[in-house]
Amino acid sequence: MDSINDIARNNIKRYRKLRKMTQKGLAEALDVTHSSVSAWEIGKNSIDMVRLNQICQVLNVSLAEILADGGDTEQLQRDEENRKIVDMINRRPEVKRLMVTTFDSRNDDIVVAIKLLEALKKR
Repeated sequence: MDSINDIARNNIKRYRKLRKMTQKGLAEALDVTHSSVSAWEIGKNSIDMVRLNQICQVLNVSLAEILADGGDTEQLQRDEENRKIVDMINRRPEVKRLMVTTFDSRNDDIVVAIKLLEALKKR
């Protein structure tokens, strides 16, 4: 069984890569050196709780997610995709309205609406 430090460092690396963020990018967002991020991820240096909370904010994950053991990569990718969808719905009221409108719609009508939107997108 991995230590909590091993779990955290592995999850930091996993979430960073899921977000297509480099060690340098994470370092810049945290105002630390690239070598600091590298040292955390390989277990050379430990991470204090203040810094761990900052990492969670930058990676847009909860502390529980960073400290959770056993998350498989496919599930993390699905979670990330779902998070992006929810963020889009929250940022764009017209997308939320479209989603709500489809709740009671027939599947055939939704397919027609999708084709219409795709055609409009091509113009």
